[in-house]
Amino acid sequence: TMHISNHLISPEAAILGGVIATTLVVVGVVKSRREQHSRKELALAGVMGAFIFAAQMFNFPLATIGCSGHLVGGVLLAALLGPWLGFVTLSGVLALQTLLFADGGIMALGWNIVNMAAIGALVVYPLLFRPIVRAGSSPLRTVLAGLLSGTVAVSLGAAAVVAESAASGISALPAAEFMGYMLPIHLAIGAIEGLATGLVLMLIARREPALLDALRSRCKPLRINFQRVTTRFALASLIIGGLFSLVASGLPDGLEWSISQTLSGGALEAASGMQLATEALQQQMALAPDYEGTFTGLIATAAILLFTWIIFGLGTPQPKKIEN
Repeated sequence: TMHISNHLISPEAAILGGVIATTLVVVGVVKSRREQHSRKELALAGVMGAFIFAAQMFNFPLATIGCSGHLVGGVLLAALLGPWLGFVTLSGVLALQTLLFADGGIMALGWNIVNMAAIGALVVYPLLFRPIVRAGSSPLRTVLAGLLSGTVAVSLGAAAVVAESAASGISALPAAEFMGYMLPIHLAIGAIEGLATGLVLMLIARREPALLDALRSRCKPLRINFQRVTTRFALASLIIGGLFSLVASGLPDGLEWSISQTLSGGALEAASGMQLATEALQQQMALAPDYEGTFTGLIATAAILLFTWIIFGLGTPQPKKIEN
């Protein structure tokens, strides 16, 4: 929904966004290493990355408005993996989408990481979701926390896109008018994302409460069935990537729709040589620009799951201890 293209970002803004995102990713990797996540937790991160990758390809229609939206997943990943590991996981998904599928501009990758990963996982989750969901929280409270957090995260990300385009000097998109289209549509998209996030977390809170980051310290005696959780999310990833993506809406996403409305149906053109050069480079690098090909989503999702299985040995039986 908020994958910024190269046309929205000036070279100077791209450098600043790249520095901020790189710094956050380095800090996230360092903090995740210090937290000493188990192989099972890291395997879950890989599977959740595949799940979010697949979910972001499924655009749901807002037919009465004439646009579509998709899951972002920052709050969901932070709730299951912790804020820093969740942020790093989503950053990896966004980088993969940009480099292999030309989904979001290379120049804008830094800001896409900030808008879609950092805001949800590092800002909204710890400040909004985590204080609301506590041990013994009712299912309704969990759903409402997800609904509120998802709505706020997507709306803040949308506002950030407008601020970044204004700072880049994109005069074709007057900030006030652009914001007038971006915020209402992303409030609606955020509400759908929040509801989906809340429902998923409600189910997990019922079956695997110790898996939720907000409850983990209070549920230490409880064991987490990582094999069951990773298997279910892996299957969900394949179903979404293989089936749901085939029926995804072809309507423009919220950002594309907002730009078109602001330009009265026109399209935003590249304004600098760097924008044109990076656009051409990205099209050459991409294996399947815009996920062209019927089963591209399924193949990519399966590849992420296979990579996770190889690295972390999902399903590999542990060696038995030899008793003397």
